[in-house]
Amino acid sequence: MDVAGRRVLILVPSLNLLGGAERQALLLAGLLHESGAVVEVWGKDSPGEVAAACARIGLVARQVELSLRVRPLRLWWNLRRFAALVRAGNFDWIAPYTTGPNIFAAMTWRKAGAKACIWNQRDEGQRLGIKPVDFKAARSVPVLVSNSAHAAQMLVERLGVDAARTRVVHNGVQLAPALKSPNQWRADLGVAHDAPLAVMLANLTPRKDHETLIRAWRTVHAKVPEATLVLAGDHGEKSQPSRELAAELGLGTSIQFPGAVKDVSGLLGAATLGVFSSRLEGCPNGVLECMAAGLAVAGTDIPGIREALGDEGCAHLAPVGDSETLAERIVALLRDHPAREAEGRRNRARIETEFSPQRMAAQTVVALHEAERLGAP
Repeated sequence: MDVAGRRVLILVPSLNLLGGAERQALLLAGLLHESGAVVEVWGKDSPGEVAAACARIGLVARQVELSLRVRPLRLWWNLRRFAALVRAGNFDWIAPYTTGPNIFAAMTWRKAGAKACIWNQRDEGQRLGIKPVDFKAARSVPVLVSNSAHAAQMLVERLGVDAARTRVVHNGVQLAPALKSPNQWRADLGVAHDAPLAVMLANLTPRKDHETLIRAWRTVHAKVPEATLVLAGDHGEKSQPSRELAAELGLGTSIQFPGAVKDVSGLLGAATLGVFSSRLEGCPNGVLECMAAGLAVAGTDIPGIREALGDEGCAHLAPVGDSETLAERIVALLRDHPAREAEGRRNRARIETEFSPQRMAAQTVVALHEAERLGAP
């Protein structure tokens, strides 16, 4: 990658919570750093997991104000202050992640003296196209990147941008070394070494629709009573409805809520099957990480999951909100060991060809070079 000596600013939604967008940003930051770029990672929220990850790879992390939910005068002031901070940093390129950082970067990069900025759609864009600033910001960058074809189409439809300005750069997936063995994980969960174990990696928020998966699990539990479902993700107040539903359905320890899991690789190494019940996604890291671990995946039939799995993997998807069909897909995979293993091998191979971190970083650099060329005065 032609990045040596470049000063690159990567904007993330949070320096605290290590979500999917932040993981992608850190992958890019690390690879750019290894290739000779000078990289800083800025984001809102008090420094936490993301800032700590930056420190481990020798990157500067800085807390800044990126909130859009303020009065217009306050937003104008925040944008002006942000532009001054970027100018002081003398950055060549700006690569933001998700809607808020996209808008801040797009509205300020020229005033801040940066040579290039891209729009980088790495979230589902649920609120995109609601405020006038969304449209103005999207017109202010020469290249708009998204992590899936349907997300690129969303930018065209919601923001009215020219499709010729959009680029698809798939997420990169890189599992960290496991901290615990599969046997250790199963012992900690109280799951027998040969019992089926399904895992969903996603913070427990309404759009992930864990409730449909929990209802499906009632059927799965009736047919495969030895199976366990692990819902691994941050479980703050928004997780309460899921917990209450699991208790109401009498599922007991067949569903477990371990919270945010740092040892994702270890947990997936212990798993039999990946599951994912979301209603709306760009390109879900929770699915990609299961694929990288060599797992088959049963989930909801939405464009983001279809694009992740490819045409051959879509046979195991169910309509959104259809718990009974989802249960059928899960049970079929749990009972068919050869088909499940073959699907897992195919998924791992797809990650290596379509979703490698190196491919993601190289394509992002190409987009930044193009943005610099197109954005030159």
